[in-house]
Amino acid sequence: MAMPPDAKQEIKPVKVSKPRIDCIDGCRFALVFPIVIAHFARFGTNNLTALKLLTQENVLVGGFFVISGYVSAYTSTKLGERKAEDKKLANPELFFWQRVMAYYPLHFVVSAIFAPMFIQVERWYNTPWTTSAFRAFLNFSMLQAWFPKEAEIWNQPTWFLSALTFSNLTMPTLVLPQVAQLSKNGLQKLFVALTGISLLQKVSYSETSRFHSSKEHPVNGQVMHPLIWNLTRFHPFWALIEMTMGVAAVRHVMLDTEEDKKKPTTNPLWMFLAAYASLGLRLTKFDFNDAIIRSVLFVPIFTKFLTQIHRDAISANPAPITRFFGSKPMATLGSIAFPMFILHGPIGQIFYKKILAKKIWGAPMPTAFFPFYLLICLGLSHLTNEYFVKNKKVSAISGKVAQFLGTWTEGMLRRHGTEHRSSEDAVVMSVSSSGIDAPCPLQVVCGDWLVLHKVQHRRHLVSMPRCELRSFVRKQNVVVGMSQVAQKIDADAKAMAMPPDAKQEVKPVKVSKPRIDCIDGCRFALVFPIVIAHFARFGTNNLTALKLLTQENVLVGGFFVISGYVSAYTSTKLGERKAEDKKLANPELFFWQRVMAYYPLHFVVSAIFAPMFIQVERWYNTPWTTSAFRAFLNFSMLQAWFPKEAEIWNQPTWFLSALTFSNLTMPTLVLPQVAQLSKNGLQKLFVALTGISLLQKVSYSETSRFHSSKEHPVNGQVMHPLLGAQLLLIWNLTRFHPFWALIEMTMGVAAVRHVMLDTEEDKKKPTTNPLWMFLAAYASLGLRLTKFDFNDAIIRSVLFVPIFTKFLTQIHRDAISANPAPITRFFGSKPMATLGSIAFPMFILPLGQVHLRHGPIGQIFYKNARCIDIHDWDYSCQGSTF
Repeated sequence: MAMPPDAKQEIKPVKVSKPRIDCIDGCRFALVFPIVIAHFARFGTNNLTALKLLTQENVLVGGFFVISGYVSAYTSTKLGERKAEDKKLANPELFFWQRVMAYYPLHFVVSAIFAPMFIQVERWYNTPWTTSAFRAFLNFSMLQAWFPKEAEIWNQPTWFLSALTFSNLTMPTLVLPQVAQLSKNGLQKLFVALTGISLLQKVSYSETSRFHSSKEHPVNGQVMHPLIWNLTRFHPFWALIEMTMGVAAVRHVMLDTEEDKKKPTTNPLWMFLAAYASLGLRLTKFDFNDAIIRSVLFVPIFTKFLTQIHRDAISANPAPITRFFGSKPMATLGSIAFPMFILHGPIGQIFYKKILAKKIWGAPMPTAFFPFYLLICLGLSHLTNEYFVKNKKVSAISGKVAQFLGTWTEGMLRRHGTEHRSSEDAVVMSVSSSGIDAPCPLQVVCGDWLVLHKVQHRRHLVSMPRCELRSFVRKQNVVVGMSQVAQKIDADAKAMAMPPDAKQEVKPVKVSKPRIDCIDGCRFALVFPIVIAHFARFGTNNLTALKLLTQENVLVGGFFVISGYVSAYTSTKLGERKAEDKKLANPELFFWQRVMAYYPLHFVVSAIFAPMFIQVERWYNTPWTTSAFRAFLNFSMLQAWFPKEAEIWNQPTWFLSALTFSNLTMPTLVLPQVAQLSKNGLQKLFVALTGISLLQKVSYSETSRFHSSKEHPVNGQVMHPLLGAQLLLIWNLTRFHPFWALIEMTMGVAAVRHVMLDTEEDKKKPTTNPLWMFLAAYASLGLRLTKFDFNDAIIRSVLFVPIFTKFLTQIHRDAISANPAPITRFFGSKPMATLGSIAFPMFILPLGQVHLRHGPIGQIFYKNARCIDIHDWDYSCQGSTF
């Protein structure tokens, strides 16, 4: 029966327009003005109480990230539907560059204008030209937030743009489409989870600095543990979390039903006052630091304020505070918030930077000048906004640059690995066992490689590179427009039903996954040198051997890659761009099954050796509160989040802590999304993850000046003895933090998915002998012996992990080939499989680093205090003959 015309009109979706929420713009000024005051407050007053209250810019800036996510989601997702705006996110590269070009022109111009001043100041401080050039590169490329020592170079507040840029990079593919699909209940759970992760990281920093804001951010500007604090407030990952919290918040409002809208709204004033009242904790005896106030109180309450003022703004009778923030004066002030944020730093340096102000004014400006400084910032920001930010020529140039960059980087951010489709990609043909038949509809659905043909009642998958497909199509003269194809497919679907026999023919054939035993054997090739590395200095005194053998921080990256590799192999479909729905249907069960695969042994070993761990701490006069805290971290597997406590008790179990967080993201965030990617998309993802990992490792290396002999020497003493505590914490964050484990685990997921999508043609290609990649991976460890003296972080991210991952894909392909290579048969042999099976128990039981806490067995033999008490041996129990 055909559908009558009026029925078609009835089911046509009604487009709902989004009302403009002017009050959100007004809220920006409520954040930026106290931040401007905070940066130079100590030049405006000498009152210590006022300074404590006013210098909390590190709390307030969290609100900016929340607003950025809030606005981004409001403009890019659908109102009242659990969907993103497909048109706006159809070209994610263009979406990203348009966001960047909304703020980069002003940043570039201001940086260029004030560059002579920044450079001259560095000349007066005898800064090397190489350092100035590096800082210029970081500033103009907006990468400074990745570097704890350089985050505030030149125009200090622009670290915000650096972190914002990374967050914007994830928005069109990773964040917005996924969060838009969530229900209200899911959004609430996501918000709580993000708050928890943010708090966990802030508590980690606070535990390092013992929770004192007066020492963390005192009024004289001298901070405690500045590098750790910089990583806490500047790192792009934490900005991404707060920005995603804003996305979740606005989506909760956008899904309000008519019933929800009829409910009376709470006056937003109370939440606004509560958010800013949290700053008053600085004046109390609790003396909480900025990190705790920001994550526990200000950001969650300020986010709640935004949702309340949003709902109130679209109600029939908005509250006075809503009308105030939405008024024309506040909207105008809100529009100059961004120029003011960019300009106030350089302007403040002219008046208050000691070495510069002396040259210009003879001394920094007096306290009485501070109000005039604020007026100058307001005036110049207004002029900049009117004549630069709003300038149509500037906007046109920015738009063209964004368009060019979007085209140049096309395909790098595609969510499903799809590419731009030309009319040649929309083809009408049929494919049958006998060759080319009469024309019929075809639809390109999988980017470069997979083409779905609809042939009457049958569908066939044809794998063909696009260039070959286009050539093939031209020869058949069967090119039509996409709209025609879509109409024809719809017509065919309505016109005929599929007969029973045809349904049987298209039933997918279940392909069983062959067991890849050689992967298990590879585990032992990692764990055994790690076991040696942790106690190598008790086995030999040869410095060359020690340099070569003590690289456990490189090898452990291979464990994370294998974990992701195996997880994806068992939980995604072979030959299809899909996850195993049954295995991921209950993500909570998936997660706990993974955890319970290793937690029982960890628990038992920890319980058995707990008296020993505690007794050692007694000998070192460790407070009972610290021992209790360490016990909690150990049994809850949270130690990897804490740079000072990552190696407490059985120190190799930091790996389990990082692995647990990574497993938490697998069933919902990683596996389903990566499984959808094409081979081309997987390659791009792998390169992107390698780049992010390298960027973080270079950040550490720049801090420690790239020297492995000083970073991780054989005597166990880390570099820079005067700054050793800080740099050790940075190094711990580099090798232990769960985020970096997640990146390497995701690299393993991308690698195995590339193999699992091999076509029959791919499988016929000769495989490269995996031996060469295996040797190349382990040969990278030899760089420790060269004059380059690269540290473990660089070797791990640039060489070992990428090459070892390539080795895994090669040995995987070789294992399922007709004639596996000797190395494949060796790692897949029964002895190596057996050794691989004991890799995890071996990892948990005997490991440990000599200069920190140690694994249980190693501690019994080599821990100094225990050696004295148990065996009355030589003080250190050292000796290569033991």
